[in-house]
Amino acid sequence: MLEQMDILKRVPLFSELNHDELTRLSEITTERTVNKKQIVFMEGEKREAVFFIRTGVVKIFRVDENGNEQVINLLQNGEMFPHIGFFDEGPYPSTAQAMEETHLLVIRVDDFNELLITYPRIAIKVMKIMGQRITQLANRIQEFISEDVAHRIIHTLLRLAENNVMEDRSATIEIPITNQDLANMVGTTRETINRIFNQLKKEGMIETSRKRIHIYNIDELIKYVES
Repeated sequence: MLEQMDILKRVPLFSELNHDELTRLSEITTERTVNKKQIVFMEGEKREAVFFIRTGVVKIFRVDENGNEQVINLLQNGEMFPHIGFFDEGPYPSTAQAMEETHLLVIRVDDFNELLITYPRIAIKVMKIMGQRITQLANRIQEFISEDVAHRIIHTLLRLAENNVMEDRSATIEIPITNQDLANMVGTTRETINRIFNQLKKEGMIETSRKRIHIYNIDELIKYVES
């Protein structure tokens, strides 16, 4: 249990809990390993649990009536999902899929709701996280309305890199994301992603490989997209 408590302590949502609170939390938490490309849950399934990423990457997406995939978010270590539906009995609002082998902490919905009632400071943190996600979604909607594809792609890269900026202002996005995934995030085609990435490489802004995207200087990329 001590090892699991240490793991829970590293989740931002639980970082301020004391020993007794972490003990209670550990009692209602289980662990699950999800293989690469395995589905965690499907959109429309009965909502049974809240998940926290110990290690790995999870893609959150929906599929429209034409079978097209719309990537909503890519989540990494310490993040929770789903972000909505805590206080109702609705189904999962989207599908969650592991992008690589992923280790999850799992709390049943009923237990999590009871946790929020018992520890109001956790509930406040959850509401702050939900508020941040709503703001992010609103910004993305505004981008779709007012920006061209190149601007949307660069802003997506900046969001994915925001927690990985080094002292020299470089950043590396170490997520196994394909150009098709990026295309699904910004509402374009894989060919367009390829073309814009080639232009950014030519300008000396980024370098890419199968599992990473390196941004040479975040500030220069921001200037580039604003110019």
